[in-house]
Amino acid sequence: MTELALSIVTINYQNVAGLRATMDSVLSQIGAKDSWEWILIDGGSTDGSLELIKGESEHIAYWCSEPDKGIYDAMNKGLQRAKGKFVWFLNSADRLHGTDAIARILGAIDAHAEADCLYSDTYFVDADYRQLGLISKLKPQRFPEKLSYESFRFGMNICHQSFVVRRSLAPQYSLKYRQASDIDWILEILKGRPKCMRIEGVLSEFQVGGSSSAHASKAMKERYAILQRHFGFLPNLFAHAWIFIRRFLFRGI
Repeated sequence: MTELALSIVTINYQNVAGLRATMDSVLSQIGAKDSWEWILIDGGSTDGSLELIKGESEHIAYWCSEPDKGIYDAMNKGLQRAKGKFVWFLNSADRLHGTDAIARILGAIDAHAEADCLYSDTYFVDADYRQLGLISKLKPQRFPEKLSYESFRFGMNICHQSFVVRRSLAPQYSLKYRQASDIDWILEILKGRPKCMRIEGVLSEFQVGGSSSAHASKAMKERYAILQRHFGFLPNLFAHAWIFIRRFLFRGI
């Protein structure tokens, strides 16, 4: 049996409208359907999400609907079920950008066999999916031409939803962090100095106002702790001094 090139993992809880939007974007993709799979992990929703999943189950390689320990526990469940060479996390309410996003990733995987990570730009969108701008334009830190471990020293400058990694390099998400474990996860991957390749254009649309926005203070504290763990106390202190100064000079998301 030929190994799948890509696994897309979506988690959902009590967000049937967001799940529908994500589902529409995934199912609208053009290209080879036998080269990738879609995994859907639901946290035991009672808002109609389960009925929606069952109605489209023929398009889903694996799904479950059961209680979990939070966002990153659900992501770990999806990672454990993934069979693709590469894995891509797209949460409920977020969308793939355009109908060729998967085809572009599959093409990059074929053309660049040495690549371990693929990344691209992301549109921030509002609740009605109106575009608010690109992460490369809205974030004050420079969007990396060459992504590396040091790229995150002054904050996260790529979006988790536009980061695709070789599954063999992907660790489990730490359950120590409830709001910002995705930053720690990416840094753990980049710490191993993988070969990263930028995909031109935009891969995903990130809907502003999710869990980390709803718990902004806790998310900020977790991000600080994560960056301190990776880069050290003094470097992180100086970096955050500049981050806070920069916020007064630059208005973004």
